[in-house]
This record gives sequence, structure tokens and C-alpha cells, in this order.
Amino acid sequence: MSGVIPAMPVPPKQPTMKALELRAYDGISLVFVSNKPIPVPGHGEVLVRVQSAPITVHDVLFLQGRYGANRQLPVVPGLECAGVVVQSGGGLLARALLGRRVVCGAPERGDGTWAEYVCVPTWRCVPLRSFMPYDQGATLLSTGVAAYALIEAARAKGARAIANTTTNTPLGRMLAVCAERRGVPMLHLVEHAADAAALKSLGARHVVDLSTNVSDGQLQALFQALGVSVVLDSRPGERTQQLLQALPTGGSLMVYGQRSEGFCSFDPSELVRHNKSIEGFRLLDWMRRAGFARSVQAALFAQKLWSFDSKASTPGGGARLPLDSYHQALDLLYRGRITDGQIQFSLSS
Repeated sequence: MSGVIPAMPVPPKQPTMKALELRAYDGISLVFVSNKPIPVPGHGEVLVRVQSAPITVHDVLFLQGRYGANRQLPVVPGLECAGVVVQSGGGLLARALLGRRVVCGAPERGDGTWAEYVCVPTWRCVPLRSFMPYDQGATLLSTGVAAYALIEAARAKGARAIANTTTNTPLGRMLAVCAERRGVPMLHLVEHAADAAALKSLGARHVVDLSTNVSDGQLQALFQALGVSVVLDSRPGERTQQLLQALPTGGSLMVYGQRSEGFCSFDPSELVRHNKSIEGFRLLDWMRRAGFARSVQAALFAQKLWSFDSKASTPGGGARLPLDSYHQALDLLYRGRITDGQIQFSLSS
């Protein structure tokens, strides 16, 4: 998949592993355990030895019970990671991944990635190229693959141009560079002048700071001038109605984030009389529908951007902490001292 002959996998020598367990959905009840049984992959699954697992805003929502997918407690949190496939549960793809460096999304049920090992379905894995460090690749799904998939989903609706409300986050930066590279006009709608400046420095051509009191008519005119027919909305809230109203007849608003900016309401006449639509987008659903080959294509495209375009790279710095330093990680998270995805649990030996 990456053109590199995989190393021979090293299966776990011990029956247990180190992990973090969540005991209550209150955001803080994490417990470090050092003797949790290592999971055994079933058919169509692989066992991944975790090297780096990021902590993102979605993980925070999960800890607080606000992610919309609560699992039976106690449970290992963590929604994605980078690591090495060390055991196959059977199946052609599972055997092909054996020994490969991968990035993977956690299974929908059971334990997540904040552990030394995680068991995942093969279709949730994408290859990590040899030139990509584990700590940078750990957020590949939620940034690079997500940006590719969002643009694909919008284009599948016939969009010539796309409006996007993601700000100066890793995903927002990746969307800007990915859209530019693929020749898709993108209108970035931000709420702060600093975010507008940051996106323009990446080469974003169309950026509007909504905090400057852009009127409904002005926004509608911008949509019409660029040909925007799809809005990617990461912050549903008070502006949802304004965005929906600015869309042309038949336009779509795709909600893909849970960073609610307050009460969300809209005029249903926009849906009934103007044939507009509001729908949700979830990356894992896209990966399931698109298939493994398309997911790999998205991952390789994103890694190529990271490699050859410094503007697409995730920012450096951040904190690399062992699992037993989870108290420090929580402190950094809740004090807001570090940006999304820049805290990672490092499990390299």
C-alpha cells in the first residue's frame, strides 16, 4: 500500500496491557490500569500496537458523555491512533495489513485507543507512510481524511463551490489547503479577525469575518457570486438560519461538528418552499460507504500534502505524555492551554 515492505509483526508477549479507563461520564473519572487484558481480534479485525493517540475536542465530549455514543462503563476512551498491526483476526485485508504502520479509528463498541493495544475493524485502518512520524499521523483521520471526505461529499451534491465554518483548527487548515489543491472554490466563514488572517496566510482566497456584522443580503450575494450550494457547518447554532437562508434553492447544509454555538433554530420554510436540506456528516459512515480503496486514496493524498506543502502540516509543539500522566493531560485540556489534537499519549517503547 505504501510501497514499503512491512516489518515482521511482534505480537504481544504478555496477556495484559496498560490502559486508561473511564469510570463515569463526568469528564474526569479516568483511571490508569496496568493489567487490562489485551483484546483478541475477530475475523475482519486487527490488533494494533498503539504508538501515539491524540486527545481532541471529540474525546473531551466523549469523556463528558456528550459525544452521542456512550458505551458500557468502564471503557477505554480514545477515538483514533497511529500504530503497527501486530495480529490478524483473519480475512484477506486483515492479513494484508499485518506488520503495517497504520492510522485507525476506534471501534463503535468496546474499548478505544488510549491503551497499549486496540482491536479495530480493518476498514477503519489506513496506511501511514514511512516518512510520516506517528505523532503527526495520529490525527490523519480527523484532519486529512476528513477534509478529503467532506469535499467529496459536497461535490457529490453537485457543488461548484463550498462554504465552510471551520476556523483555524487542524481540520480547518487542511480543508483550506485541500480545496486549493483540488481546485474547489471555498468560502471560509470565521468569527475572529485572527482566524481570517491565519487562513489567508495558507492561501485561502475567500475568507469572511462574520463578526463584522455581515448582513443576510451580503452573505447571500457572496454565495451567489461564488456559486456556493453546500455549506459545511462545524458550529451549528445561532448562525445556522443565516447560512441556510443564504443558500440557493436546492442547497444543502451539512453539519459535521458538535461545537454548538448556543441555541440552534431555523425556518422550516427554507426546507419546504426552497427545497433546501440539512443533514449530518460522520467520517466513519463515509469510510464505510466509500470502501477501503477510497479511504486509502484520501489518506495518501493527505499525507502527500503534508509532505510537500508545509502549509498543510499540522502545527508542531504540543505535549507528548505517557498514559500515567493523564492528570496533566486533563489539566492542559480543561485550562485550554493547548490546541485541538496537540496533546497526545505517547506509547512508543
